[in-house]
Amino acid sequence: MFHNQQSVVVDSTLQELLNKNKKGKEKAQKKTVLALLFFHMNGMDEGLKTLKVLYENNLRVRICADEHILEHYNVTDLAQQVGIDDWITLEDVEYQKERIDHFYIPILPFSTVSDILHFNDTRPSIRILMWALMNGKKVSALSAGADPYHSIWQQSSLNHGTAFLKHEMKKQLQQIKGFGIQLIENDDDVLRHFITTSQNENKQVVTADMVQKYVEAGQKSIDLEQRVIITPLARDIAMKYQIKIN
Repeated sequence: MFHNQQSVVVDSTLQELLNKNKKGKEKAQKKTVLALLFFHMNGMDEGLKTLKVLYENNLRVRICADEHILEHYNVTDLAQQVGIDDWITLEDVEYQKERIDHFYIPILPFSTVSDILHFNDTRPSIRILMWALMNGKKVSALSAGADPYHSIWQQSSLNHGTAFLKHEMKKQLQQIKGFGIQLIENDDDVLRHFITTSQNENKQVVTADMVQKYVEAGQKSIDLEQRVIITPLARDIAMKYQIKIN
């Protein structure tokens, strides 16, 4: 009887791992990145360039413009500048947000940082970002637009603010990072960031619950594929009970 119970527990755990692996392969298909565009006092060139890089490297990039951009730019001109014609309205994003794999802010103005920190869901674009964060979706931002110490501010001669002003700006930037927004410091790092994120999604994750099932089944080793992520708690339990993870 005990051996039958062991077999059921092990089969169940292996099935969990198999299902995770299958899901990983399914996700390996072309990712959908929603780029939320915001107007910035220092221009938009740096952020727009990153969209083209992502698009040219097999990511499906959909672009949604915040309502304030239309006061300063023509969407047709922006589309031509970026070289991507897959644009979507804020209203459509509300209906299609579940299908987005990764939310990306290529241009991060101060007002957007402030609105996120103050949960300003009266703005549709901020409401979408808050929804993504609260649903555990991946949200990334190129931080240069809100980082007073980035070189783009010196290039524009906008680096002469007081030390206190810069400190407060930097502090707010770190606060939104605490909300779950992954910050990318330089445009050259954007592609690497998205590739790394995608690779980690396709790895199996060994959790504490999985290891505990092996403990209960009396197993002394777990054989997995190379592409795995082992959580710290899972590793601690494995060490405690001397279970080898191969």
